[in-house]
Amino acid sequence: MIKEINIGCASTNTSYGRRLDTTLVELNSKANVSALFTSNKFKSAPVQICLNHIKTKKKGRKILAINAGNANAATGKRGVSDTKKLAKEISNLSGVPIDHILPFSTGVVGQLLNMKSLSLAFNECFKNLNKNSWNDFATSIMTTDTKSKIIKLPVKIGSKKYHIVGVAKGAGMIEPNMATTLSYVFTDLKIPDSFLKKMHKRICDKTFNAVSIDGDQSPSDSSVLVATGTSEIDVKKNITKIEKDIFSVFQKLSEKLVLDGEGSTKLLNITVKGLSSELSCKKIAMKIANSPLVKTAAFGEDPNWGRIVVAAGNADVQEFDIEKLSLKIGKYPVLVKGNLSKKYKENQGQKEFKKRKINIELSIGKSKNSFTVIGSDLTKEYISINSDYRS
Repeated sequence: MIKEINIGCASTNTSYGRRLDTTLVELNSKANVSALFTSNKFKSAPVQICLNHIKTKKKGRKILAINAGNANAATGKRGVSDTKKLAKEISNLSGVPIDHILPFSTGVVGQLLNMKSLSLAFNECFKNLNKNSWNDFATSIMTTDTKSKIIKLPVKIGSKKYHIVGVAKGAGMIEPNMATTLSYVFTDLKIPDSFLKKMHKRICDKTFNAVSIDGDQSPSDSSVLVATGTSEIDVKKNITKIEKDIFSVFQKLSEKLVLDGEGSTKLLNITVKGLSSELSCKKIAMKIANSPLVKTAAFGEDPNWGRIVVAAGNADVQEFDIEKLSLKIGKYPVLVKGNLSKKYKENQGQKEFKKRKINIELSIGKSKNSFTVIGSDLTKEYISINSDYRS
């Protein structure tokens, strides 16, 4: 679908049996790469190395090297040296300079890499370059995910086409402040490096940075946006549409993450508007999304809207004013400027809470500022999965 991207996958035959769990993605020399990482001060060894490697623009081929099952986090100097050793081996195999190789790891924290199995697997990945599919790539980065996450978007402008493909993994430990889990979005458009980075940040702020499953942020969270430059589309003339299309891929991946949240049965679409800043709107929306009481109410399909209002009031936003607060569940007004809606009936809320996607909207003021956060419910299965994650 996207020319000049080669994918090679393999299995370490360890944590996931024979399932694919390692991938190399070879990028062409024209490709521009933007990468955003976790803002958690506790960063994994691969994130530390990536941050160093992307400081300057790289000319020539580049390789993304990914393994699932082990996050290589909290592994000290040994973790860093192990990642560097693997990067050197990949460099020797491919002829790509070490600082053109971006490593990523996801999985259990606090365990050293199985270097022998990874070395063999990456060697096999290199042999398989251009043999594996996008679906293989999406499968290979899964950990506790119950399904792979992939979005393909072909777009036509006049007689010319461009493509966007995104893959992601993540089911828990999701509340990033820079990126999310592991996510890779590729397009064949020719997007200048500086603009690519700015656009990536704008899109992440409204998609991956607006997702919360459990309020915890991984040490490995990474988001990569690649533009290979092989399409003939005039980016400058079509930039508004292009950004909208790339945004839609990020948004759909975000929703897939939430709907596959560990044990998740509901997607909460929470919009807060009317405050003096977008940041204040986001703060309240995140507080609601992370409220265990709201999340458990969603799981129980109980439209206990009092929990929503209480969570909003707990967000420590000074301008919060109950007398200005209006609340809607789905299309139904529950509160209007602090007063109970005379039209609202309990069965209307129950109807909305039985849906897979629950829309909640709070208006607190008259400004045009708004922010939407997507979250999940809190289920018995979430507790079960995370209580025996390492067993």
